Amino acid sequence: MASLAVAVAVLSVTASLHLLANYDRQTQQEIRALQYRSQERMDALENDARIFAKSLGFNILIYNRAQRLETFYIEDVNTDYLTIGQAHELAASELGILNHHLPFLRHRYSLPAFNGEVIIAGLEGEIFIKQSFQQPLEVCIEPGEVQLGSTVAERLHVKVGDTLSIGDASYKVTLCRKPLGTKDDIVLFMNLADAQALLGLEDEISGILGLSCNCAAGNIAPIRKSVQRIIPDAEVVEFATRAKARQTARAAIKKAAEAEVADIVKSRQTMRLQLEHFSLFFAGLIVAVAAALLLFLYSHNVKERRHEIAILRTLGVRTLQLVWLFTAKAALLAAVGTVIGTLGALALLKILIASAPFSSILFFKLLVAACLVSIFASLIPVLIAVRREPGMVLNEEV
Repeated sequence: MASLAVAVAVLSVTASLHLLANYDRQTQQEIRALQYRSQERMDALENDARIFAKSLGFNILIYNRAQRLETFYIEDVNTDYLTIGQAHELAASELGILNHHLPFLRHRYSLPAFNGEVIIAGLEGEIFIKQSFQQPLEVCIEPGEVQLGSTVAERLHVKVGDTLSIGDASYKVTLCRKPLGTKDDIVLFMNLADAQALLGLEDEISGILGLSCNCAAGNIAPIRKSVQRIIPDAEVVEFATRAKARQTARAAIKKAAEAEVADIVKSRQTMRLQLEHFSLFFAGLIVAVAAALLLFLYSHNVKERRHEIAILRTLGVRTLQLVWLFTAKAALLAAVGTVIGTLGALALLKILIASAPFSSILFFKLLVAACLVSIFASLIPVLIAVRREPGMVLNEEV
């Protein structure tokens, strides 16, 4: 019965520790799987954010430093220009922090058929896109073609496929753009070379539009420094609202993914703490009951053998020898119980979690602990028994 009590205690402790360890392994596996799935979702959301940011359009403007920006915005006319050669030189440098280079020429133009002024926007098409799979933000307009803002198309009563005379040349209308509620509604978009010829500004451009990488959003200094190394007379400004929107969208996506993982980790940690408390309470209760049972069994055994103890003492056996005899038996019973309990725990774990890893360190610790508890439980009644006078014990009725 003593060995059985030790076996039950060892089984409960071993099973509890292994089940907690298995729960920790499952938690780590689930967290890794969740992080992998979250990374996949985050990558997808990052791509959505990239597309969203792309829909916001360019967020960098490069123009001649001598040009007063307020004049350009108010009058849509340049006083100082960059050259198309400078734009191609910048594209050839392949700056990592600046993408989607679009040289453009923008100028007011009196169009009699419109009965007023329109804005001519000459676009060559994007001359640098960092990644080959990326799509341009602005379509390339071929020579001899023109795209109309919604107000221009409506007032001129033209549609796609019609021919429109501008200056001394005729152009084919390839697109009538949707209303935007901005100046673009009164813009005629044409090929950059056609616009330069129409305005008499060969080789000149108003500026270069670009898209900064996410790492540079909100920090225009490194972009300005890199651009001015290539085009010394250039100035760089950022459309801060668009840049901030891109940066905020990506940061929100990353924060959401990290919060999802953190919630799962916190939930698993809370559950683990509850399981740990329950396991410790259950295993502690079993150990306490086993210790009490050992004390009862050893006390009963010593009481039944009190006459044998008295006879041995009368024959000259020393007290220490008697104590050693009983404690050695207690240790042997505890060792047998530890082996039985460990084997039982491994069998139970194999059924519950399909794996039962054997830990020699844990087995040794439990063996030592079981022997100490068993020895202590036997030591108390033995010390009480050996202190009694042999004569008094032998005179007692059996």
